[in-house]
Amino acid sequence: MQQGTEHLYQAAAEALRQAKRAVITTHMNPDGDAIGSVCALRNYLLERGVAARVLLPTPAPENLLWIAGAEDLEVFDAERHPEVIASADTMVVLDVNVVKRFAPVDVKLASQEATIIGIDHHVQPEAFARIQCTDTVAPATCSMLVDLLGLIDPIQPLSPAVAEPLYTGIMTDTGNFRFPRTTSDTHRKIAALIDAGADPAKCYELTFNQSSVGRMNMLGEALCSMRTFHDGRFCVMVITSHDLQRHGCTSDDVEGFVHHTLGIAGVRAGVMIVELDGVIKLSFRSKGDTYVRDLAATYGGGGHLAAAGARVYGRSLDDVVIDVIANAQKLFRS
Repeated sequence: MQQGTEHLYQAAAEALRQAKRAVITTHMNPDGDAIGSVCALRNYLLERGVAARVLLPTPAPENLLWIAGAEDLEVFDAERHPEVIASADTMVVLDVNVVKRFAPVDVKLASQEATIIGIDHHVQPEAFARIQCTDTVAPATCSMLVDLLGLIDPIQPLSPAVAEPLYTGIMTDTGNFRFPRTTSDTHRKIAALIDAGADPAKCYELTFNQSSVGRMNMLGEALCSMRTFHDGRFCVMVITSHDLQRHGCTSDDVEGFVHHTLGIAGVRAGVMIVELDGVIKLSFRSKGDTYVRDLAATYGGGGHLAAAGARVYGRSLDDVVIDVIANAQKLFRS
């Protein structure tokens, strides 16, 4: 827990303690931390007798549908779900700090009496929540929830249906416990989650080892596309819409490929550029004292210092590739 945030955790815990009807959401194209956090909180609140529902802006990826509670995740429907949000006394927005990233699950649909809670570990949160619990040193939103749920009820141990989603979210957002924010405190929380019923082998196997042949072939092609620039310090991976179509893949299938850009000796930062229908998706990663968040912000995106993303509309793939390579030069000026 970041020093100085104790009162924010306490405020969020007290609000959740009072909840009777809760709506939970997270960002578009949810990852392991997003799905782990919404499922863990939903399962926890249901165990406490709270009527809790998860409304996602876009569907969960297939490799995370094994998580307990994922079978009941709902994708927002503009006809049915505004009434659900309006009738809730509590709305919880997890793992996202910018309103546009969880639209159309609009917080403005909530009643004036509803308590809106934001729980997130990204920097520079927008002011959309009554209680904004932001902890920028936390390695994952699921890590924050371990602390938060412990404040709500310090005596009752977490059930496996809560512990396993939390474990999965921390596992994925720390890059299997290898990213810089992975601390001794992270491992103590992981130990507690294992004691509560999380199965590490199961979580890894079902999350990472269920790829289709098409996805593995797509990975091979993506690796072959990699090129380095700026004296070998910047690596670019390019995936075209034709590549995806040919291998029967979607954007979900290439999730995580970007980490391979950092596997080349001497590379300090990398980007995966994916051509989708009407949009170019940029995923940036970096290591050491090289930071890519500001580079992502150049394209209207954001994220963490060493892991960020953006979406570019109305430009060709070739144009975006050339532009990103040119702009990446500023990462290495110092």
